[in-house]
Amino acid sequence: MRAVIVEQPGGLDHVHIRDVPPPVPGRGQVTIAVHHAGCNWSDIQKRQGVYPDPVTYPAILGLEVSGTVAALGAGVESLSVGRRVAAITGPTMLGGFAEVVAVDAGYVIPLPDDIDDRLGAAFPVIALTAWHLLFSAHALQSGETVLIHAIGGGVGLMLTQLAVAHGARVFGTVGRAAKADKALALGAERVVVRDTEDFVDAAMALTGGRGVDLVIDSLGGDTLRRSFDALKVYGRVINIGEASGYPDFDIRAKLYERSTALAGFELVHADPGSARWQNGVDAVLARLRDGRLSVPIEHIAPLDRVRDAQALLESRGVAGKVLLHVGDGAT
Repeated sequence: MRAVIVEQPGGLDHVHIRDVPPPVPGRGQVTIAVHHAGCNWSDIQKRQGVYPDPVTYPAILGLEVSGTVAALGAGVESLSVGRRVAAITGPTMLGGFAEVVAVDAGYVIPLPDDIDDRLGAAFPVIALTAWHLLFSAHALQSGETVLIHAIGGGVGLMLTQLAVAHGARVFGTVGRAAKADKALALGAERVVVRDTEDFVDAAMALTGGRGVDLVIDSLGGDTLRRSFDALKVYGRVINIGEASGYPDFDIRAKLYERSTALAGFELVHADPGSARWQNGVDAVLARLRDGRLSVPIEHIAPLDRVRDAQALLESRGVAGKVLLHVGDGAT
């Protein structure tokens, strides 16, 4: 089978398509014939060698897919061969940029007939991340104020829709003015371009000097440091990435300035296959099916153009999902 492999971390020239043996499902696993795969920022980090968790190379990139179940491993009774599914590729978040991937059954999401393969590959990571950030890692209340960094990205747009629908006020930041439009159209009250305006001043002005209840930060670096200044007393930051670099400040000192809190988040801790996980899946699918939640798909590239897809995502000029079309299937 064909697969996108990074043999050693580096630039785009380290991304190769190789022929490798297809995986065989182990106990509790299925293999999926991949139709589409979603591109995510963590794929870039793994290619560059800067992902926070260990990655063993050579590595097949890709952490979310849609397709059909090709084979069942021992002990899997909840799925059937030929079933249309979406999936997150498991604890390693690797393997999806391939014609076939093996996935633990708990990470597999059967797709309703009215959700096509493109949407199936676009929603799992961003929509479930957003859901569990707001309702598992946090307990969002109507009337709370939420500041979302990188609000124009995939997770940011999901957070915006879910938080607004729950009665929260949503503010955000972007790196480019053009990326503000979708978030504003989806209900964000205010979006700040970080290079031209101070987001702390804006947050304080919008909350009458009180500060926001929650900051969701995927940028790290100095943005994380300054996020504490935008919080109310007893407010909370949830960090989900370091796209702008690792923080270099006294985090403990910032926590004590307003008696604030800092949390991290990993989607796998929502415990795929558990009741909590299924509640999130059910909530997200229901909203996708009735139109309360939309996933903008900005670009679909064939597997052979994976470098172009990564370059597009790396440019940070895209507001929505980038997909790879891997194999045959409903499109």
